[in-house]
Amino acid sequence: MGNTVPRRTTDEASPSVHGQCLDFIHRDDRYQLYDEAKDIGRLRTAARFVGNDHFPAQTLRSRLNWSLHRIRLADGTPLDTVIAFDPQSVTEKRLLVAAMWMVEQQSWDEVAEVLRWASQCACCTLPVNITAADINKHADKTVYVSLPRVLAQLMVVGRHIDFGDGSRLQLFRHGHHVRAINDEPGYRLDFNPPLPPGHLYLQRRLQDDPPVHNVIFYYSGRWWSAGYFTYSSLSSCTKRLILSHFVDDSPDQFHNEISRQVSHRWHQYVGGGRLHALLNQSPHTPVDGCTTTFSQHGGRYPVLTNNSHNFVAWIVIWDRGNNRVVVTVWTTEAAASGEGAAFKDRFPQTTALARAALEAVGPDMFDRQQPQPQPQQQGGDDGDDDEDGHGEGEGDDDDDGDVDEGDDDDDDMDPNDVQDGNGCSGEYSE
Repeated sequence: MGNTVPRRTTDEASPSVHGQCLDFIHRDDRYQLYDEAKDIGRLRTAARFVGNDHFPAQTLRSRLNWSLHRIRLADGTPLDTVIAFDPQSVTEKRLLVAAMWMVEQQSWDEVAEVLRWASQCACCTLPVNITAADINKHADKTVYVSLPRVLAQLMVVGRHIDFGDGSRLQLFRHGHHVRAINDEPGYRLDFNPPLPPGHLYLQRRLQDDPPVHNVIFYYSGRWWSAGYFTYSSLSSCTKRLILSHFVDDSPDQFHNEISRQVSHRWHQYVGGGRLHALLNQSPHTPVDGCTTTFSQHGGRYPVLTNNSHNFVAWIVIWDRGNNRVVVTVWTTEAAASGEGAAFKDRFPQTTALARAALEAVGPDMFDRQQPQPQPQQQGGDDGDDDEDGHGEGEGDDDDDGDVDEGDDDDDDMDPNDVQDGNGCSGEYSE
């Protein structure tokens, strides 16, 4: 059942039977150890045990595969739908024990969302096949745990996100610094960048997935270049890099969009405050009806589709300053009707998905039916009496509520819209 181990003052209390501490427990299959620390007992002793001849490599492999299938992601799907371990190269006991620790003692939810998004954008095939070389990206467990968990995991799986132009989402560590895409000084990621007091990303900072600043984006379908971006988390940063390449690598297919501009002052009330909530809630809060979401300073990107769809669709909600918020729905859905038809008729599946995510903003977006704004909660004078419900705030030059349904020409794209993060492809309606 277990071993009698001398107790040290630094040890946490462990379960025992007749004075014997439980360091492992056999089940019907020898590899099926119980998983919780309260059942395993001393993990140090258990780790020594599973590495010796009692557990040959094949037994460890069986245990690893069992754990991959048993462990569930946040949406209830097995972990082995997203990651696997190469049976040809991950054969040594050392590597198998390391893989077991990565699977059984680590959450993969954030990285799973990155990989699924990359799969939608045709940058990887799931499950990604982790090799011995991937595991050896980290010299040992001490090096692995010295990094934020999401960074450590992306260093293992990132190279499997292949952009198809010779570049991959690789991460390179240089002491305390990390570079992405290219191992050059200009591709550095800065974690926990200075943020103003009270900044949303600072208030909602995650230790395992911290805010990050980078200077990388994919420009005009030709090269990775530099800009100025701050993201709510590393996982948001990587998802945005994937989107940047996905859009700008094949810009001709992304004429399918609809944009709506709303006064910044009124977006707090339009549609029951839906836009205000999406921009101001925690950037890590899932959006109902969406498969993932990511946040860049000033904007939020809810993704509407998953791998069961034969197209990709997402929403950009962007605070452009000067009292302007722009909502844009993008899709690669094949048009169901002619060019002259309304967006909701040309792209009915995308419209249905976006309505669910935008809630009461949907009629304003797709039907030109302006929802009734809620009354102001406190006295204040930040509303207006303009009949169209959009206000006449400074910089609000879209008071007629016109909707842009994708007639922008990519040749007219302002590069600054990419450099300052204000667009995906083409220009937003002004």
